[in-house]
Amino acid sequence: MISLGFVTLDEQQDRGYCTEVAKRAGRYGISVCRFSPLNIDPQTEHVHGFVFQEETNEWADAVFPIPPFLYDRCFYGHDDRSKKAKPIMRWLKQRPDLVFLGYGLPNKWEVYESLSAHPLLSAYVPPTVRLERADDMLELLRREQAVIAKPVHGSAGRGIYVIQKKGKTLSVQDGSGKERAVITRRRELDQLVTSLNRRDGYALQPLLSLSTPASEPFDLRVLLQKDETDRWIEQVRAVRIGHAGTWVANVRAGADIRPFADWLDCLPSPKRIVVLDSIETIIRTLPTYIDSEFGPLFEIGLDLGVADNGAVWILDVNSKPGRKVVNILSAEQQNGIYEAPLRYCLFLAGGGNSR
Repeated sequence: MISLGFVTLDEQQDRGYCTEVAKRAGRYGISVCRFSPLNIDPQTEHVHGFVFQEETNEWADAVFPIPPFLYDRCFYGHDDRSKKAKPIMRWLKQRPDLVFLGYGLPNKWEVYESLSAHPLLSAYVPPTVRLERADDMLELLRREQAVIAKPVHGSAGRGIYVIQKKGKTLSVQDGSGKERAVITRRRELDQLVTSLNRRDGYALQPLLSLSTPASEPFDLRVLLQKDETDRWIEQVRAVRIGHAGTWVANVRAGADIRPFADWLDCLPSPKRIVVLDSIETIIRTLPTYIDSEFGPLFEIGLDLGVADNGAVWILDVNSKPGRKVVNILSAEQQNGIYEAPLRYCLFLAGGGNSR
């Protein structure tokens, strides 16, 4: 029987998703376990983790060898556990005897640079600069009323800041819309940039007009996964709508999830045609290009913004997407998403190219 291991930093992270996949694994001849990279014994290379028991549909404590197929669902912060886990995960991904369903993406800045170099996709990438000093922000603010600063290693909308011109001052707000600072002097801006870069590298983009008529931030989330023939397929397309007065439409921040079709029906016909054409172009082009640039992935959470004029923008490309958007799907459609990792694992086990 093939062994597939979910790798997470926290024992409870993704437990519900792991369980749904594991319930279906037996019919594919796959056993499922989950563990943290911090629980690998460096001497024996055995793992203390949990193995799914098909008879009881429960997880049982167990010690086992590192599974030959691994599903990386590790999300890193700036804490000690993350710092210890990263080099272990790099070691695992370099081992020729182990196969990952996907090898992940580099930081957002590298992804933006790559997309900006593509002859077709570049038209959908917002102008992006690396924030290294205050002059980078001032130069962009000379052309824009407001900019958004995004951590290059961030996820779930955490760590973003919006900087707006207000008269002769700059207002700095976090993703929730709370004002964190009012900058009146160059020295204060230098201090802000230094503070941001001390925590993480940052990229700057113009603040796009991406809100509903009720001033709610919104974006589109498209979940793409590979099937058993290594072909990219779209699993779900949804709209995420945040709270009025905030800047992020992330589900963890309290955003609502709504069917894409309902949102699309509200658009005037000419705008609808333009938006759909842009979305289809991105979905048809981006996944295979990302694969060729950064190595094989299994899934992508694609975040798109739609401006008032119908322009579609690539906001983010996630190689470890969340699963909240699948709640709008029927039970049968959700079943396909839970079986996708198992089908792709069989493809890899059959000799499919994983690198």
